[in-house]
Amino acid sequence: MATLRLALAQMNAVVGGLSQNVETLQRFRAQAAHVGADAVLTPELSLIGYPPEDLLLKEGFVDAADQALRELATARGLPPIFVGTVAAEREGVTLAPVSDGRDAVRLLEDAGRSHVANVLVALDDRGVVATATKRLLPNYDVFDERRYFQPGTGAPTIVNVRGVALGLLVCEDVWTSDGPAAELARRGATLLVVANASPYARARRGEREAMLRERARETNCPIAYVNLVGGQDELVFDGQSVVVSAEGDVLARASAFSEELLVVELSAAPSTEGVVLESHFGRDVVYPSAAYLNRVEEPLEEVAEIYGALVMGTRDYLRKNGFREAIVALSGGVDSALVTSIAVDAVGARAVRGVAMPSRYSSPHSLSDALEVARRLDVDLVTVPIEETHSVLSSALHDVLGGDPVGLTDENLQSRIRAILMMAISNATGAIVLTTGNKSEMAVGYSTLYGDSAGGFAVIKDVAKTLVYRLCHYRNALARADGDSEPIPESVLTKPPSAELRPDQRDDQSLPAYELLDPLLELYVEDDATAEEIIALGYDRELVTRITRLVDRSEYKRRQMPPGVRISKKAFGRDRRMPITNAFRPDA
Repeated sequence: MATLRLALAQMNAVVGGLSQNVETLQRFRAQAAHVGADAVLTPELSLIGYPPEDLLLKEGFVDAADQALRELATARGLPPIFVGTVAAEREGVTLAPVSDGRDAVRLLEDAGRSHVANVLVALDDRGVVATATKRLLPNYDVFDERRYFQPGTGAPTIVNVRGVALGLLVCEDVWTSDGPAAELARRGATLLVVANASPYARARRGEREAMLRERARETNCPIAYVNLVGGQDELVFDGQSVVVSAEGDVLARASAFSEELLVVELSAAPSTEGVVLESHFGRDVVYPSAAYLNRVEEPLEEVAEIYGALVMGTRDYLRKNGFREAIVALSGGVDSALVTSIAVDAVGARAVRGVAMPSRYSSPHSLSDALEVARRLDVDLVTVPIEETHSVLSSALHDVLGGDPVGLTDENLQSRIRAILMMAISNATGAIVLTTGNKSEMAVGYSTLYGDSAGGFAVIKDVAKTLVYRLCHYRNALARADGDSEPIPESVLTKPPSAELRPDQRDDQSLPAYELLDPLLELYVEDDATAEEIIALGYDRELVTRITRLVDRSEYKRRQMPPGVRISKKAFGRDRRMPITNAFRPDA
Protein backbone atom coordinates (compact mmCIF):
# COMPACT_ATOMS: atom_id res chain seq x y z
CA MET A 1 0.00 0.00 0.00
CA ALA A 2 1.12 3.56 -0.72
CA THR A 3 0.89 6.23 2.00
CA LEU A 4 -0.31 9.75 1.30
CA ARG A 5 -0.53 12.74 3.63
CA LEU A 6 -3.45 14.88 2.46
CA ALA A 7 -4.52 18.29 3.79
CA LEU A 8 -8.18 19.27 3.50
CA ALA A 9 -8.51 23.07 3.56
CA GLN A 10 -11.94 23.70 5.08
CA MET A 11 -12.12 27.38 4.15
CA ASN A 12 -14.58 30.25 4.38
CA ALA A 13 -14.68 31.68 0.87
CA VAL A 14 -16.16 35.08 -0.04
CA VAL A 15 -18.38 35.11 -3.12
CA GLY A 16 -16.73 37.37 -5.67
CA GLY A 17 -13.84 38.12 -3.30
CA LEU A 18 -11.14 36.81 -5.61
CA SER A 19 -8.18 38.51 -3.93
CA GLN A 20 -9.41 37.51 -0.46
CA ASN A 21 -9.86 33.92 -1.57
CA VAL A 22 -6.42 33.80 -3.18
CA GLU A 23 -4.94 35.00 0.10
CA THR A 24 -6.85 32.34 2.06
CA LEU A 25 -5.82 29.60 -0.35
CA GLN A 26 -2.18 30.65 -0.17
CA ARG A 27 -2.38 30.64 3.63
CA PHE A 28 -3.77 27.13 3.71
CA ARG A 29 -1.21 25.91 1.19
CA ALA A 30 1.62 27.32 3.30
CA GLN A 31 0.17 25.64 6.40
CA ALA A 32 -0.05 22.37 4.50
CA ALA A 33 3.60 22.69 3.53
CA HIS A 34 4.52 23.27 7.18
CA VAL A 35 2.89 20.01 8.20
CA GLY A 36 4.40 18.00 5.37
CA ALA A 37 1.26 17.41 3.31
CA ASP A 38 1.72 15.85 -0.11
CA ALA A 39 -1.28 17.67 -1.57
CA VAL A 40 -4.00 20.15 -0.57
CA LEU A 41 -7.70 19.72 -1.38
CA THR A 42 -9.97 22.79 -1.32
CA PRO A 43 -13.78 23.10 -1.55
CA GLU A 44 -15.98 23.54 -4.59
CA LEU A 45 -15.55 26.98 -6.20
CA SER A 46 -13.13 27.92 -3.40
CA LEU A 47 -11.54 30.54 -5.62
CA ILE A 48 -14.75 32.46 -6.39
CA GLY A 49 -17.14 31.48 -3.58
CA TYR A 50 -20.38 29.54 -3.72
CA PRO A 51 -22.97 30.14 -5.02
CA PRO A 52 -21.79 32.86 -7.43
CA GLU A 53 -25.24 33.08 -9.07
CA ASP A 54 -25.53 35.78 -11.76
CA LEU A 55 -21.98 36.98 -11.17
CA LEU A 56 -21.20 34.32 -13.75
CA LEU A 57 -23.22 36.32 -16.28
CA LYS A 58 -21.34 39.55 -15.64
CA GLU A 59 -18.84 40.58 -18.28
CA GLY A 60 -15.30 39.93 -17.15
CA PHE A 61 -16.03 37.77 -14.10
CA VAL A 62 -14.87 34.48 -15.58
CA ASP A 63 -11.75 36.20 -16.95
CA ALA A 64 -11.05 37.68 -13.50
CA ALA A 65 -11.35 34.22 -11.96
CA ASP A 66 -8.89 32.89 -14.51
CA GLN A 67 -6.47 35.69 -13.65
CA ALA A 68 -6.76 34.85 -9.95
CA LEU A 69 -6.00 31.22 -10.74
CA ARG A 70 -2.86 32.28 -12.63
CA GLU A 71 -1.79 34.21 -9.55
CA LEU A 72 -2.10 31.06 -7.47
CA ALA A 73 -0.19 29.08 -10.07
CA THR A 74 2.92 31.25 -9.70
CA ALA A 75 3.75 29.73 -6.29
CA ARG A 76 6.68 27.31 -6.30
CA GLY A 77 8.06 24.85 -3.81
CA LEU A 78 4.69 24.17 -2.23
CA PRO A 79 2.53 21.02 -2.24
CA PRO A 80 0.24 20.51 -5.23
CA ILE A 81 -3.21 21.98 -4.66
CA PHE A 82 -6.66 21.22 -6.02
CA VAL A 83 -8.63 24.45 -6.46
CA GLY A 84 -12.34 24.84 -7.13
CA THR A 85 -13.11 27.45 -9.78
CA VAL A 86 -14.88 28.06 -13.09
CA ALA A 87 -13.44 27.61 -16.55
CA ALA A 88 -14.53 28.54 -20.05
CA GLU A 89 -14.52 25.78 -22.64
CA ARG A 90 -10.92 25.25 -23.69
CA GLU A 91 -8.34 22.52 -23.98
CA GLY A 92 -8.82 20.09 -21.10
CA VAL A 93 -12.41 21.23 -20.50
CA THR A 94 -14.91 19.27 -22.58
CA LEU A 95 -18.52 20.26 -22.11
CA ALA A 96 -21.85 18.92 -23.24
CA PRO A 97 -23.59 21.10 -25.83
CA VAL A 98 -26.07 23.74 -24.70
CA SER A 99 -29.37 21.89 -24.62
CA ASP A 100 -31.87 24.63 -25.43
CA GLY A 101 -32.43 28.35 -25.53
CA ARG A 102 -33.76 28.47 -21.99
CA ASP A 103 -30.35 27.78 -20.44
CA ALA A 104 -28.72 30.86 -18.99
CA VAL A 105 -25.44 29.71 -20.46
CA ARG A 106 -27.00 30.49 -23.83
CA LEU A 107 -26.77 34.10 -22.71
CA LEU A 108 -23.03 33.62 -22.36
CA GLU A 109 -22.80 32.14 -25.81
CA ASP A 110 -24.96 34.83 -27.40
CA ALA A 111 -22.73 37.46 -25.81
CA GLY A 112 -19.72 35.96 -27.55
CA ARG A 113 -18.43 34.21 -24.47
CA SER A 114 -17.67 30.51 -24.05
CA HIS A 115 -19.65 28.00 -22.08
CA VAL A 116 -18.73 27.82 -18.41
CA ALA A 117 -17.91 24.78 -16.30
CA ASN A 118 -17.66 24.17 -12.56
CA VAL A 119 -14.20 22.66 -12.24
CA LEU A 120 -11.53 21.38 -9.87
CA VAL A 121 -8.05 22.15 -11.19
CA ALA A 122 -4.79 20.56 -10.12
CA LEU A 123 -1.85 22.97 -9.70
CA ASP A 124 1.77 22.00 -9.18
CA ASP A 125 5.07 23.77 -9.89
CA ARG A 126 4.23 23.79 -13.59
CA GLY A 127 0.90 25.54 -13.10
CA VAL A 128 -2.42 23.95 -14.11
CA VAL A 129 -1.75 20.35 -15.06
CA ALA A 130 -5.24 18.81 -14.94
CA THR A 131 -8.86 19.90 -14.85
CA ALA A 132 -11.84 17.89 -13.63
CA THR A 133 -15.22 19.19 -14.75
CA LYS A 134 -18.37 18.68 -12.69
CA ARG A 135 -20.64 16.30 -14.54
CA LEU A 136 -23.82 16.15 -12.49
CA LEU A 137 -25.43 19.55 -11.99
CA PRO A 138 -27.96 19.79 -9.14
CA ASN A 139 -31.13 21.69 -9.85
CA TYR A 140 -33.22 21.14 -6.74
CA ASP A 141 -33.57 22.64 -3.24
CA VAL A 142 -31.26 25.68 -3.19
CA PHE A 143 -29.30 24.68 -6.30
CA ASP A 144 -29.64 26.31 -9.74
CA GLU A 145 -26.54 24.97 -11.44
CA ARG A 146 -28.15 24.18 -14.77
CA ARG A 147 -28.84 27.89 -15.10
CA TYR A 148 -25.12 28.64 -15.12
CA PHE A 149 -23.01 25.60 -15.97
CA GLN A 150 -22.63 23.00 -18.65
CA PRO A 151 -21.75 19.47 -17.51
CA GLY A 152 -18.40 17.99 -18.38
CA THR A 153 -18.04 15.07 -20.76
CA GLY A 154 -15.18 12.83 -21.82
CA ALA A 155 -12.82 10.80 -19.68
CA PRO A 156 -12.79 11.55 -15.93
CA THR A 157 -9.69 13.14 -14.43
CA ILE A 158 -7.08 11.17 -12.49
CA VAL A 159 -3.83 12.60 -11.12
CA ASN A 160 -1.01 10.76 -9.40
CA VAL A 161 0.61 11.88 -6.13
CA ARG A 162 3.36 9.69 -4.60
CA GLY A 163 2.09 6.63 -6.45
CA VAL A 164 -1.56 7.10 -5.46
CA ALA A 165 -4.08 7.65 -8.25
CA LEU A 166 -6.47 10.39 -7.14
CA GLY A 167 -9.83 10.57 -8.90
CA LEU A 168 -11.12 14.16 -8.88
CA LEU A 169 -14.80 14.77 -8.20
CA VAL A 170 -16.95 17.86 -7.57
CA CYS A 171 -19.79 17.60 -5.04
CA GLU A 172 -22.84 16.09 -6.78
CA ASP A 173 -20.61 13.72 -8.74
CA VAL A 174 -20.09 11.57 -5.65
CA TRP A 175 -23.76 11.31 -4.66
CA THR A 176 -24.90 8.93 -7.43
CA SER A 177 -24.35 5.19 -7.36
CA ASP A 178 -22.68 3.77 -10.47
CA GLY A 179 -21.89 7.35 -11.48
CA PRO A 180 -18.70 9.39 -11.91
CA ALA A 181 -17.13 7.93 -8.75
CA ALA A 182 -17.59 4.37 -9.95
CA GLU A 183 -16.23 5.30 -13.38
CA LEU A 184 -13.07 6.75 -11.81
CA ALA A 185 -12.53 3.54 -9.83
CA ARG A 186 -12.97 1.43 -12.97
CA ARG A 187 -10.36 3.55 -14.72
CA GLY A 188 -7.78 2.97 -12.00
CA ALA A 189 -8.29 5.62 -9.30
CA THR A 190 -7.35 4.28 -5.86
CA LEU A 191 -8.36 7.35 -3.82
CA LEU A 192 -11.31 9.67 -4.51
CA VAL A 193 -11.05 13.35 -3.55
CA VAL A 194 -14.23 15.44 -3.58
CA ALA A 195 -14.54 19.24 -3.49
CA ASN A 196 -17.86 20.32 -1.99
CA ALA A 197 -20.07 23.29 -1.22
CA SER A 198 -22.77 21.44 0.67
CA PRO A 199 -25.10 23.78 2.61
CA TYR A 200 -26.13 23.02 6.15
CA ALA A 201 -29.54 21.63 6.99
CA ARG A 202 -30.71 19.61 9.96
CA ALA A 203 -29.47 15.99 9.75
CA ARG A 204 -27.37 16.75 6.66
CA ARG A 205 -24.05 15.55 8.13
CA GLY A 206 -25.44 12.10 8.83
CA GLU A 207 -26.84 11.83 5.30
CA ARG A 208 -23.49 12.85 3.79
CA GLU A 209 -21.49 10.32 5.76
CA ALA A 210 -23.97 7.53 5.04
CA MET A 211 -23.62 8.30 1.33
CA LEU A 212 -19.81 8.36 1.56
CA ARG A 213 -19.76 4.98 3.31
CA GLU A 214 -21.91 3.56 0.53
CA ARG A 215 -19.75 5.10 -2.20
CA ALA A 216 -16.47 3.95 -0.62
CA ARG A 217 -17.70 0.37 -0.44
CA GLU A 218 -19.02 0.55 -4.00
CA THR A 219 -15.70 1.78 -5.40
CA ASN A 220 -13.37 0.08 -2.88
CA CYS A 221 -11.60 3.44 -2.55
CA PRO A 222 -10.97 5.75 0.41
CA ILE A 223 -12.75 9.10 -0.05
CA ALA A 224 -11.56 12.52 1.10
CA TYR A 225 -14.49 14.95 1.25
CA VAL A 226 -13.71 18.63 1.91
CA ASN A 227 -16.59 21.02 2.49
CA LEU A 228 -16.92 24.78 2.44
CA VAL A 229 -17.59 26.59 5.70
CA GLY A 230 -19.19 29.99 6.34
CA GLY A 231 -22.32 32.01 5.66
CA GLN A 232 -23.43 33.27 2.26
CA ASP A 233 -26.68 35.23 2.25
CA GLU A 234 -29.24 32.71 3.54
CA LEU A 235 -27.02 29.65 3.21
CA VAL A 236 -24.61 28.36 5.83
CA PHE A 237 -21.90 25.85 5.00
CA ASP A 238 -21.03 23.75 8.01
CA GLY A 239 -17.65 22.28 7.08
CA GLN A 240 -17.46 18.91 8.87
CA SER A 241 -15.10 17.69 6.15
CA VAL A 242 -14.50 13.97 6.44
CA VAL A 243 -12.25 11.18 5.21
CA VAL A 244 -13.51 7.58 5.07
CA SER A 245 -11.65 4.35 4.40
CA ALA A 246 -12.49 1.97 1.57
CA GLU A 247 -14.58 0.08 4.13
CA GLY A 248 -16.52 3.23 5.00
CA ASP A 249 -14.95 3.87 8.41
CA VAL A 250 -14.37 7.49 9.39
CA LEU A 251 -10.60 8.18 9.45
CA ALA A 252 -10.78 11.94 10.10
CA ARG A 253 -13.44 14.59 10.60
CA ALA A 254 -13.12 18.38 10.87
CA SER A 255 -15.05 20.66 13.19
CA ALA A 256 -18.38 22.26 12.38
CA PHE A 257 -18.60 25.98 11.57
CA SER A 258 -14.89 26.84 11.71
CA GLU A 259 -12.07 27.20 9.24
CA GLU A 260 -9.36 24.60 9.68
CA LEU A 261 -6.82 22.42 7.96
CA LEU A 262 -7.66 18.74 8.43
CA VAL A 263 -4.59 16.59 7.87
CA VAL A 264 -4.94 12.87 7.28
CA GLU A 265 -2.40 10.17 6.54
CA LEU A 266 -3.99 7.30 4.70
CA SER A 267 -3.09 4.21 2.73
CA ALA A 268 -4.31 3.43 -0.75
CA ALA A 269 -3.45 0.89 -3.39
CA PRO A 270 -0.42 1.99 -5.44
CA SER A 271 -1.05 2.92 -9.04
CA THR A 272 0.67 4.43 -12.05
CA GLU A 273 -2.57 5.89 -13.45
CA GLY A 274 -3.00 9.61 -14.05
CA VAL A 275 -0.94 12.72 -14.65
CA VAL A 276 1.92 12.81 -12.15
CA LEU A 277 1.92 15.97 -10.05
CA GLU A 278 5.35 17.46 -9.51
CA SER A 279 6.71 19.80 -6.86
CA HIS A 280 10.06 20.86 -5.48
CA PHE A 281 8.47 20.74 -2.06
CA GLY A 282 10.32 18.22 0.10
CA ARG A 283 8.26 15.95 2.31
CA ASP A 284 10.66 16.06 5.24
CA VAL A 285 8.55 18.05 7.70
CA VAL A 286 7.27 16.28 10.78
CA TYR A 287 3.75 17.12 11.85
CA PRO A 288 4.10 19.12 15.10
CA SER A 289 1.63 17.04 17.09
CA ALA A 290 0.34 13.56 16.39
CA ALA A 291 -2.90 14.56 18.13
CA TYR A 292 -3.80 16.70 15.11
CA LEU A 293 -3.14 13.98 12.54
CA ASN A 294 -6.18 11.92 11.52
CA ARG A 295 -8.21 13.87 14.08
CA VAL A 296 -11.83 12.79 14.37
CA GLU A 297 -13.99 15.60 15.72
CA GLU A 298 -17.09 14.36 17.49
CA PRO A 299 -20.32 15.52 15.82
CA LEU A 300 -22.40 18.14 17.60
CA GLU A 301 -25.80 17.38 19.07
CA GLU A 302 -28.61 18.66 16.83
CA VAL A 303 -29.53 21.71 18.91
CA ALA A 304 -25.85 22.71 19.25
CA GLU A 305 -25.39 22.32 15.50
CA ILE A 306 -28.41 24.50 14.75
CA TYR A 307 -27.23 27.18 17.17
CA GLY A 308 -23.78 27.13 15.58
CA ALA A 309 -25.34 27.56 12.13
CA LEU A 310 -27.36 30.57 13.30
CA VAL A 311 -24.31 32.21 14.87
CA MET A 312 -22.10 31.67 11.83
CA GLY A 313 -24.81 32.75 9.39
CA THR A 314 -25.37 35.96 11.34
CA ARG A 315 -21.67 36.69 11.81
CA ASP A 316 -20.79 36.23 8.16
CA TYR A 317 -23.78 38.18 6.88
CA LEU A 318 -22.69 41.17 8.95
CA ARG A 319 -18.96 40.74 8.39
CA LYS A 320 -19.06 40.09 4.65
CA ASN A 321 -21.51 42.94 4.04
CA GLY A 322 -19.60 45.50 6.10
CA PHE A 323 -21.94 45.93 9.07
CA ARG A 324 -20.08 46.65 12.30
CA GLU A 325 -23.10 46.81 14.62
CA ALA A 326 -26.53 45.29 15.01
CA ILE A 327 -29.69 46.47 16.75
CA VAL A 328 -32.51 44.31 18.08
CA ALA A 329 -35.99 45.32 19.26
CA LEU A 330 -35.95 43.76 22.73
CA SER A 331 -39.55 43.14 23.75
CA GLY A 332 -38.98 40.90 26.73
CA GLY A 333 -40.20 37.94 24.68
CA VAL A 334 -38.43 34.71 23.88
CA ASP A 335 -37.75 35.43 20.18
CA SER A 336 -35.95 38.73 20.74
CA ALA A 337 -34.00 37.22 23.64
CA LEU A 338 -32.74 34.40 21.41
CA VAL A 339 -31.86 36.75 18.53
CA THR A 340 -29.91 39.00 20.91
CA SER A 341 -28.02 36.01 22.31
CA ILE A 342 -27.11 34.83 18.82
CA ALA A 343 -26.01 38.33 17.81
CA VAL A 344 -23.79 38.67 20.87
CA ASP A 345 -22.21 35.28 20.21
CA ALA A 346 -21.73 36.24 16.56
CA VAL A 347 -20.19 39.71 16.82
CA GLY A 348 -19.73 40.50 20.51
CA ALA A 349 -21.78 42.45 23.04
CA ARG A 350 -20.13 45.79 22.21
CA ALA A 351 -21.44 45.52 18.64
CA VAL A 352 -25.06 44.84 19.66
CA ARG A 353 -27.63 47.31 20.97
CA GLY A 354 -31.13 46.59 22.25
CA VAL A 355 -34.09 48.92 21.85
CA ALA A 356 -37.16 48.59 24.09
CA MET A 357 -40.30 50.32 22.79
CA PRO A 358 -43.12 49.86 25.30
CA SER A 359 -46.69 50.84 24.48
CA ARG A 360 -49.86 51.23 26.58
CA TYR A 361 -50.36 47.46 26.23
CA SER A 362 -46.88 46.41 27.32
CA SER A 363 -46.92 44.61 30.65
CA PRO A 364 -44.48 45.76 33.34
CA HIS A 365 -42.72 42.38 33.29
CA SER A 366 -42.00 42.72 29.54
CA LEU A 367 -39.89 45.83 30.07
CA SER A 368 -38.20 44.36 33.13
CA ASP A 369 -37.46 41.15 31.20
CA ALA A 370 -35.96 43.16 28.32
CA LEU A 371 -33.76 45.04 30.79
CA GLU A 372 -32.67 41.79 32.41
CA VAL A 373 -31.80 40.13 29.07
CA ALA A 374 -29.70 43.18 28.14
CA ARG A 375 -27.98 43.14 31.55
CA ARG A 376 -27.13 39.45 31.37
CA LEU A 377 -25.78 39.74 27.84
CA ASP A 378 -23.95 43.00 28.64
CA VAL A 379 -25.80 44.78 25.84
CA ASP A 380 -26.63 48.48 25.91
CA LEU A 381 -30.38 49.03 25.98
CA VAL A 382 -32.22 52.23 25.13
CA THR A 383 -35.90 52.62 26.00
CA VAL A 384 -38.12 54.61 23.61
CA PRO A 385 -41.80 54.65 24.68
CA ILE A 386 -44.18 54.79 21.71
CA GLU A 387 -47.37 55.93 23.53
CA GLU A 388 -47.15 59.56 22.44
CA THR A 389 -46.41 58.67 18.82
CA HIS A 390 -49.21 56.12 18.87
CA SER A 391 -51.69 58.76 20.05
CA VAL A 392 -50.56 61.31 17.45
CA LEU A 393 -50.89 58.85 14.56
CA SER A 394 -54.23 57.58 15.84
CA SER A 395 -55.50 61.16 15.80
CA ALA A 396 -54.11 61.72 12.33
CA LEU A 397 -56.07 58.69 11.09
CA HIS A 398 -59.29 59.67 12.85
CA ASP A 399 -60.89 61.56 9.96
CA VAL A 400 -59.78 59.03 7.36
CA LEU A 401 -61.15 56.07 9.32
CA GLY A 402 -64.15 57.79 10.86
CA GLY A 403 -62.75 57.17 14.32
CA ASP A 404 -59.60 56.00 16.02
CA PRO A 405 -57.96 52.89 14.53
CA VAL A 406 -59.14 49.71 16.23
CA GLY A 407 -58.50 45.99 16.02
CA LEU A 408 -55.86 44.79 13.61
CA THR A 409 -55.36 48.32 12.21
CA ASP A 410 -54.34 49.59 15.65
CA GLU A 411 -52.15 46.56 16.34
CA ASN A 412 -50.27 46.98 13.06
CA LEU A 413 -49.90 50.71 13.66
CA GLN A 414 -47.92 50.01 16.82
CA SER A 415 -45.72 47.52 15.02
CA ARG A 416 -45.02 50.00 12.23
CA ILE A 417 -44.16 52.77 14.70
CA ARG A 418 -41.52 50.47 16.14
CA ALA A 419 -40.22 49.68 12.66
CA ILE A 420 -39.87 53.39 11.85
CA LEU A 421 -37.84 53.92 15.01
CA MET A 422 -35.61 50.90 14.39
CA MET A 423 -34.92 51.85 10.79
CA ALA A 424 -34.22 55.47 11.80
CA ILE A 425 -31.64 54.26 14.33
CA SER A 426 -30.19 52.06 11.60
CA ASN A 427 -29.92 55.02 9.23
CA ALA A 428 -28.30 57.21 11.87
CA THR A 429 -25.78 54.65 13.14
CA GLY A 430 -25.17 52.29 10.22
CA ALA A 431 -26.21 49.34 12.38
CA ILE A 432 -28.24 46.57 10.77
CA VAL A 433 -31.68 45.74 12.18
CA LEU A 434 -32.01 42.07 13.11
CA THR A 435 -35.67 41.06 12.95
CA THR A 436 -37.06 38.60 15.47
CA GLY A 437 -39.86 36.77 13.62
CA ASN A 438 -39.76 32.97 13.65
CA LYS A 439 -40.80 30.42 11.03
CA SER A 440 -44.11 29.54 12.70
CA GLU A 441 -45.24 33.19 12.57
CA MET A 442 -44.04 33.69 9.01
CA ALA A 443 -45.77 30.52 7.88
CA VAL A 444 -49.22 31.65 8.97
CA GLY A 445 -48.72 35.35 8.29
CA TYR A 446 -48.56 36.49 11.91
CA SER A 447 -46.28 39.40 11.17
CA THR A 448 -46.83 43.00 10.11
CA LEU A 449 -45.60 44.13 6.73
CA TYR A 450 -43.36 47.18 7.25
CA GLY A 451 -43.62 46.50 10.97
CA ASP A 452 -41.92 43.67 12.85
CA SER A 453 -40.93 42.20 9.48
CA ALA A 454 -38.87 45.29 8.58
CA GLY A 455 -35.12 44.94 8.93
CA GLY A 456 -31.92 43.81 7.33
CA PHE A 457 -31.53 40.19 8.43
CA ALA A 458 -34.03 37.71 9.86
CA VAL A 459 -31.91 35.54 12.14
CA ILE A 460 -34.56 32.97 13.11
CA LYS A 461 -36.86 33.07 10.06
CA ASP A 462 -36.30 29.32 9.54
CA VAL A 463 -36.66 28.41 13.23
CA ALA A 464 -40.04 27.13 14.45
CA LYS A 465 -41.36 28.51 17.73
CA THR A 466 -40.90 25.26 19.63
CA LEU A 467 -37.30 25.12 18.41
CA VAL A 468 -36.82 28.70 19.65
CA TYR A 469 -37.43 27.46 23.17
CA ARG A 470 -35.06 24.51 22.72
CA LEU A 471 -32.33 26.87 21.51
CA CYS A 472 -32.87 29.19 24.47
CA HIS A 473 -32.54 26.29 26.91
CA TYR A 474 -29.41 25.14 25.07
CA ARG A 475 -27.83 28.60 25.28
CA ASN A 476 -28.58 28.73 29.00
CA ALA A 477 -27.07 25.28 29.52
CA LEU A 478 -23.97 26.39 27.62
CA ALA A 479 -23.61 29.35 29.96
CA ARG A 480 -24.03 27.15 33.05
CA ALA A 481 -21.36 24.76 31.78
CA ASP A 482 -18.97 27.70 31.44
CA GLY A 483 -19.81 28.98 34.93
CA ASP A 484 -21.66 32.03 33.59
CA SER A 485 -25.14 33.31 34.35
CA GLU A 486 -27.91 32.17 32.03
CA PRO A 487 -28.48 34.85 29.37
CA ILE A 488 -32.22 34.19 29.04
CA PRO A 489 -34.22 34.58 32.29
CA GLU A 490 -36.66 31.88 33.36
CA SER A 491 -39.46 34.46 33.32
CA VAL A 492 -38.97 34.91 29.57
CA LEU A 493 -39.18 31.16 28.99
CA THR A 494 -42.28 30.50 31.07
CA LYS A 495 -44.69 33.34 30.23
CA PRO A 496 -47.29 32.76 27.47
CA PRO A 497 -46.18 34.07 24.05
CA SER A 498 -47.81 37.39 23.18
CA ALA A 499 -47.32 40.29 20.77
CA GLU A 500 -48.85 42.60 23.44
CA LEU A 501 -50.66 44.76 20.89
CA ARG A 502 -54.02 44.69 22.73
CA PRO A 503 -55.09 44.06 26.32
CA ASP A 504 -54.31 40.55 27.64
CA GLN A 505 -53.34 39.29 24.18
CA ARG A 506 -51.88 35.78 23.83
CA ASP A 507 -50.82 33.86 20.72
CA ASP A 508 -53.01 30.89 21.63
CA GLN A 509 -56.14 33.04 21.33
CA SER A 510 -55.88 32.91 17.53
CA LEU A 511 -53.49 30.01 16.92
CA PRO A 512 -53.32 26.46 18.22
CA ALA A 513 -50.61 25.70 20.75
CA TYR A 514 -47.21 25.75 19.05
CA GLU A 515 -46.67 22.14 20.12
CA LEU A 516 -49.55 21.28 17.80
CA LEU A 517 -48.98 23.95 15.15
CA ASP A 518 -45.28 23.35 14.45
CA PRO A 519 -45.52 19.65 13.52
CA LEU A 520 -48.46 20.47 11.25
CA LEU A 521 -46.47 23.23 9.55
CA GLU A 522 -43.47 20.95 9.14
CA LEU A 523 -45.64 18.41 7.34
CA TYR A 524 -47.18 21.00 5.03
CA VAL A 525 -44.20 23.26 4.36
CA GLU A 526 -41.13 21.05 4.64
CA ASP A 527 -42.51 17.63 3.74
CA ASP A 528 -44.99 18.88 1.08
CA ALA A 529 -47.76 16.77 2.57
CA THR A 530 -51.26 17.56 1.31
CA ALA A 531 -54.06 18.56 3.66
CA GLU A 532 -55.70 15.14 3.21
CA GLU A 533 -52.43 13.37 4.04
CA ILE A 534 -52.08 15.45 7.22
CA ILE A 535 -55.67 14.74 8.25
CA ALA A 536 -55.05 11.02 7.71
CA LEU A 537 -52.33 11.26 10.35
CA GLY A 538 -54.95 12.23 12.93
CA TYR A 539 -55.09 16.04 12.72
CA ASP A 540 -58.44 17.80 12.97
CA ARG A 541 -59.88 18.59 9.54
CA GLU A 542 -61.06 22.10 10.41
CA LEU A 543 -57.67 22.96 11.94
CA VAL A 544 -55.73 21.64 8.94
CA THR A 545 -57.93 23.55 6.51
CA ARG A 546 -57.54 26.81 8.43
CA ILE A 547 -53.77 26.55 8.88
CA THR A 548 -52.96 25.45 5.33
CA ARG A 549 -55.03 28.30 3.95
CA LEU A 550 -53.23 30.75 6.22
CA VAL A 551 -49.91 29.46 4.87
CA ASP A 552 -51.04 29.78 1.26
CA ARG A 553 -52.50 33.28 1.70
CA SER A 554 -49.36 34.61 3.39
CA GLU A 555 -46.96 34.08 0.51
CA TYR A 556 -47.09 37.77 -0.47
CA LYS A 557 -45.85 38.69 3.00
CA ARG A 558 -43.02 36.18 3.03
CA ARG A 559 -41.79 37.38 -0.36
CA GLN A 560 -41.10 40.77 1.26
CA MET A 561 -39.23 39.47 4.30
CA PRO A 562 -35.49 40.03 4.74
CA PRO A 563 -33.10 37.13 4.17
CA GLY A 564 -32.25 34.87 7.09
CA VAL A 565 -30.31 31.76 8.02
CA ARG A 566 -31.51 28.52 6.44
CA ILE A 567 -31.35 25.58 8.87
CA SER A 568 -34.12 23.27 7.57
CA LYS A 569 -34.34 21.23 4.41
CA LYS A 570 -37.02 23.56 3.07
CA ALA A 571 -36.84 27.20 4.06
CA PHE A 572 -39.07 29.98 2.81
CA GLY A 573 -37.28 31.76 -0.04
CA ARG A 574 -34.58 29.73 -1.74
CA ASP A 575 -36.30 26.36 -1.26
CA ARG A 576 -40.04 26.91 -1.19
CA ARG A 577 -40.89 29.14 -4.15
CA MET A 578 -44.64 29.37 -4.35
CA PRO A 579 -46.38 31.88 -6.62
CA ILE A 580 -47.86 34.88 -4.86
CA THR A 581 -50.85 35.02 -7.20
CA ASN A 582 -52.19 31.51 -6.75
CA ALA A 583 -55.82 30.48 -7.16
CA PHE A 584 -55.25 26.80 -6.38
CA ARG A 585 -57.09 26.08 -3.12
CA PRO A 586 -57.72 22.35 -2.71
CA ASP A 587 -60.33 21.83 -0.01
CA ALA A 588 -59.43 19.35 2.68
